[in-house]
Parts: sequence; C-alpha cells; structure tokens
Amino acid sequence: MKIIIPARKGSKGLPGKNRILIDHTLSTIPNYIKDSVIITTNDGQIVQECIGYKTRLRSEQLSGDDVSTKDVLRDVIKKYNIGDEEIVIMLYLTYPERTWTDIEAALNFFIENKAKSLLCRTELKSHPYLCMFSEEGDKGKQIIKHNLYRRQDYPECFELSHFICIFRANELESLNKNLYNSNTTFYKVKRPVDVDTKEDLERYYDKNHR
Repeated sequence: MKIIIPARKGSKGLPGKNRILIDHTLSTIPNYIKDSVIITTNDGQIVQECIGYKTRLRSEQLSGDDVSTKDVLRDVIKKYNIGDEEIVIMLYLTYPERTWTDIEAALNFFIENKAKSLLCRTELKSHPYLCMFSEEGDKGKQIIKHNLYRRQDYPECFELSHFICIFRANELESLNKNLYNSNTTFYKVKRPVDVDTKEDLERYYDKNHR
C-alpha cells in the first residue's frame, strides 16, 4: 500500500493553502505507515519541512494549473515502481477533518467489496433537478429536463467527493481526470469541510476549535 499526497504550490483561493494544511493530514497517519507516504509537490519549502517522508519534487511540466491529479499520480507510480496490484490511497490536503479512522474504514470497505477504485459520496446540497443554467435577461434553463414537481419522485442522487480516493495502481489509466470510471465504488461519508478559500479555513477552525 502507498499513500500519495498531492501538495501543489499556487492556490489562488487560499495562497499557501497546502503549507497551512499539510500538518493536519500528516499528523493523522500512524508512524508505522510513514514509510508508505509519498508527497508530490512543486514547493521546495514543503520538501524541506517534510523530512522523514518520501517527497517527489515535480517537474515544471507537472506544476501548472492545467495539470491533472491523474498526471501527477502517474508520475509518482512510475518513479517509485509501484506494482500493478498495489493499493494506492490518494489524500487531498483540503480535508483537515479527515482522520486515520476514516481512512481505515474506507480501505476496509474497498477490500471487502473487491473494488478496483473508490471515491466518496456525500448528501447533495441541492438536487440536480432544482439546478438551472443562467441565461441572459434573468432567465434560466433546466440542466436536466424533467416535468416532476414532487421531491419524493426525484431519483436518488449523491455528490461525488474526493475526501478519500483509493485505487489499484493498474486501474489508474482507466479512470478519468476525476479519478472515476463506471466501475468505481462509492463510500458514504458525512459532508466534510473542503478548504479552498480563507472563508473555508475559518469555517473549519470555528467548527473544530471552539
């Protein structure tokens, strides 16, 4: 098993975001797992601060805004010769509420269901049937065309979350840039705080450090 942590420098919503958040994730990982952790980053400061962990300093080609997580994972898998059937856990730093208990539970679910890839699912903020495209003149257009008005008639839906991502290394190429394919298994979690802005970070601290 390998744990890969992407930590790119250059967040526009919250400058220095990954420098702020990386300790939250690393502190949840037990010492006996430490050798399995690989941090992939283009931030020299993170490399210096994460002594004792494997760090992959990204090339310039893998450091831009348009580079997908899939590209970065491919680079790490190749660099560290991760075996085809090896389990890879990918942890975004933007979920500071995530605990090792959460990760273990998702991993057990992955193994028990003989999954090839796993993402998380959370409750929707709003059902897709209620969402509209904005159009000129304060008009709107249905994203999904339907003629239902009773909520109990709406099909059950959920929101994809990258709270915890797990896959077999040889499954990566069949996943899209969201790390999803039609065989992906979904693990249900409560809606977590996803930190992407200063306001998100303040909300996390208000919720957890009162």
